[in-house]
Amino acid sequence: MPENINRTESNGGRWGVVVVAHGSQRGASPEECSCNWQAAGASPPDWCLHCPNTPTGLKEATDRLQHTLGIDRAAVELSCLEFIEPRPDQTIHNLASQGLSNIVVMPYLLGQGKHVTLEMDEILDEVRAELPNVTVHLAGPLGPDPRMAHIVVDRIRYLETSLGTSPDENRPTGVLLVKAGTKNQYDNCLWLHELGRMVEKNLGLGYAVGVAQSHYGDPTFESAGSHLIEERNVSAVIVVPYLFFPGLILKRNIIGEMGRMAEKYPHIPLTVTPPLGVTDEVVALAAHRVQEVWDRV
Repeated sequence: MPENINRTESNGGRWGVVVVAHGSQRGASPEECSCNWQAAGASPPDWCLHCPNTPTGLKEATDRLQHTLGIDRAAVELSCLEFIEPRPDQTIHNLASQGLSNIVVMPYLLGQGKHVTLEMDEILDEVRAELPNVTVHLAGPLGPDPRMAHIVVDRIRYLETSLGTSPDENRPTGVLLVKAGTKNQYDNCLWLHELGRMVEKNLGLGYAVGVAQSHYGDPTFESAGSHLIEERNVSAVIVVPYLFFPGLILKRNIIGEMGRMAEKYPHIPLTVTPPLGVTDEVVALAAHRVQEVWDRV
């Protein structure tokens, strides 16, 4: 568990911190966790069979962030944009009702699409109009940070160790980093390409990394996977779900695309890593984003 971060007193009081997650239909439907691994020609891995449901995982992340920031300095509460209540505006109102006049909204989100930009702007504009005596600050999202690249590499090493595999001496191992799909008008995915370059650099020789979206926009799973196999001549493909938890996107989109790729390239072994889950590194990065706001103020 990370130690409480160094803090600079700001406005002489305790801050409210709103963790904004996307939310998941799994909050209402536990069957969403039944991933169809047979579509990829594989058996369910241990991490999928015993994974926590999404609300539990997000609650754990919030609790860890509270511990890291310190109860004397911050009151940390969870909110979700979809499917699971409370919503961000409800959480901000709740913290304000506790007498907290300075609130940081921390997007606990992996991408830089409309959830981080358009939706956050709309929510905060409305709340600021409703609560003129409360100052609401927006922290940066997790983003293409080197710490996130380290977590991806850790997932790849975990899979290789559990399967007893190692890179081919003559051909690279392909890695396909797949985020939840976002329409291209909301996210140009430049940050995802940057993250992919970080991952390839960290893995070193013997690996070729591509990035893709699970659905909606470019780069597609099919085009990125085909590029790894046909252009970069990889010997196998490790798919990394750039998601916090297993769920509908993993089951329907990523595993479905893996099944189609297996049919198209039957000679290329396909495997999939655990999703990111709740890790000390992610929580520490979220705490750092909050600290950046405190330092700025």
